[in-house]
Amino acid sequence: MTSTNPAERDLDEWDAEIEAEFQRVVRETKAATPKRKKKTERFVQVPLWWIETAAKDVGSPETLVLVELLYTAWKARSPTFPLPNGRLTKLGVSRKIKYRMLRALERRPVILVERRVGKTPVITLIGL
Repeated sequence: MTSTNPAERDLDEWDAEIEAEFQRVVRETKAATPKRKKKTERFVQVPLWWIETAAKDVGSPETLVLVELLYTAWKARSPTFPLPNGRLTKLGVSRKIKYRMLRALERRPVILVERRVGKTPVITLIGL
């Protein structure tokens, strides 16, 4: 934009100089800043039938509890969810094993358990 007023022209030039200096500093900063690799956690997708079969074959019902915790949290779209006995019973996991695993995971602590008398416990996964 051209202006006939010398004061306005000086402001335009000054704005252009400031913008040019800003862009130069941004370029230098980007060039001087090392690129960081994004830290990602290792992750695996496993079909449930596969992990269920493997856990049963090696006699590890505790593994089924762990998988069920992750699956139920994913299904609930929340780290907090109830964990009824039904599905675990169908997989061959007893209430006793379920409660033993919940206590062990609480001690780590990777979960919080809200126990309610006569009702399904409510689990909260920590760190997910």
